[in-house]
Amino acid sequence: MIDDDFFNNIEEYIKKTDIEFDILFVDSITKDKIALLVNKILIKYKIEKYYEDVIYILMELITNAIKARYLHLISLKVLNEMYPNYSLDEYYSNPDIMKKYSDIFRDDESREKLKNILKNENKFLSDNNNNIDNFYNDVLLLNENTKSKFIIKLFIHITKNNVEFDIVNDSPLIMLGRTRIDSKRLTFKEYYNNDMVESFFLEQLDNTESAGFGLALCDLRLYNIGLEPTKHLEIYNDNNKTHSKLIIPIKGVFSHLIFHNKY
Repeated sequence: MIDDDFFNNIEEYIKKTDIEFDILFVDSITKDKIALLVNKILIKYKIEKYYEDVIYILMELITNAIKARYLHLISLKVLNEMYPNYSLDEYYSNPDIMKKYSDIFRDDESREKLKNILKNENKFLSDNNNNIDNFYNDVLLLNENTKSKFIIKLFIHITKNNVEFDIVNDSPLIMLGRTRIDSKRLTFKEYYNNDMVESFFLEQLDNTESAGFGLALCDLRLYNIGLEPTKHLEIYNDNNKTHSKLIIPIKGVFSHLIFHNKY
């Protein structure tokens, strides 16, 4: 985990091949830490020219993870009222309960609750309120033990060939959610291959279902630096946690960039 002396010890952190970063909120300090860390790592491996694309994608994935975290919390509170004698593991192993979880996660009432939580979060951050417990206790009604389960993790892993950024949250990626993500990304790929990117985004503006819009922008950035999105941005469920993994090659993949960029 990265502690408060992060800025003073950044050179030491980037010597590691495995780095773990905890995210509660995306406030200005958190953004600065992530930006500095990513920039230093990309410079180290001589791929700093892709910084703008990498940081854009990471912030989009982190924003999605925060929203999923809150929807997960909203859904669990409803399930706890319906099935008070079940544990979290029992929720995950029961198909009927997980079907209910999926319905709650996607319904309009949960989305309205999410908007209110995000509004409160924004107010909390804009007020420069340093007492995080106030937000967790008063808005989310979490106790100290529960709060730790809603920390989003950014893992950075360096291999011989890649820099891997893995964003993990405790919300499981349900099958319907995975299907919708894959379908939207496949649709965007078809539009991209047919030089119809503008049409894709215009259609999304007229669509009340906005899921996948942000991911399409991420995929577009990957296409524009010569990377196949489905190979270099993986979104999957593992042990009832959602992983969003961005894989950036260290060398030898970007050579055709000049001829590849369409947009």
